[in-house]
Amino acid sequence: SGWIIFLLVMAAAFWLYRLVKVLCSLLGYWEIRTFYVRALNIPSEELCNYSWQEVQARLISLQRRQQMCVHKRELTELDIYHRILRFKNYTVAMVNKSLLPVRFRLPLLGPVVFLTQGLKYNLELLLFWGPGSLFQNKWSLRPQCKRAGARRELAQRL
Repeated sequence: SGWIIFLLVMAAAFWLYRLVKVLCSLLGYWEIRTFYVRALNIPSEELCNYSWQEVQARLISLQRRQQMCVHKRELTELDIYHRILRFKNYTVAMVNKSLLPVRFRLPLLGPVVFLTQGLKYNLELLLFWGPGSLFQNKWSLRPQCKRAGARRELAQRL
């Protein structure tokens, strides 16, 4: 019947979407592997034997030689952590400043924090990944988001 055909088409579209997502992830992992092998000189078979501190030390020495990070001459361990956790840090800061609606007052229980995976995904889509996001790429804010005078306009548009 038409209903079963519709469900089969939807299932096929879902599985095709998942396949594309897996392929994109594999390409990203391949790029990371290539970076470890070529830039950091860590063979892929030895990667599991390196500690995070050794990888960080190699990143810092590579920064001194090739200047990967443009905005800083010297890279520190804290800079690396901030770069890796950038989106999580923004999310935590917005929750701490009560900019995201995750705190609710429930009768008899008082204030509770409630952030479902769906709400988290939608907030990340709006703020970090979507077409109207605050970032122009994975690493830098859009220029209009840096101007203090444009806050109202950006908030209205969001």
